[in-house]
Amino acid sequence: MTMTVTVLIAGILFGLGALFASIRLVLGPTQIDRAVALDVLLAIVVGVIVLMAAATDSAVTLVIAVVVSLLGFLGSASLAKLLPRDRQ
Repeated sequence: MTMTVTVLIAGILFGLGALFASIRLVLGPTQIDRAVALDVLLAIVVGVIVLMAAATDSAVTLVIAVVVSLLGFLGSASLAKLLPRDRQ
């Protein structure tokens, strides 16, 4: 019973975080804001995958979370290389 309530509350919080990050992704004034919002969305996706692994007691799901995290890191690193820097 408590596990179900905890998963429900965590799912709602992940959903709110995804909503706010999506708003920043669409409305972000700069490309860097959009890149950070995309990185936050990826972290939320990994969190949801780990939450599903905890709810279902599945070890394979954790491997998927690690792979998604590594792909997200590679994407963030390549975006950081491509995006222009502000010279102040």
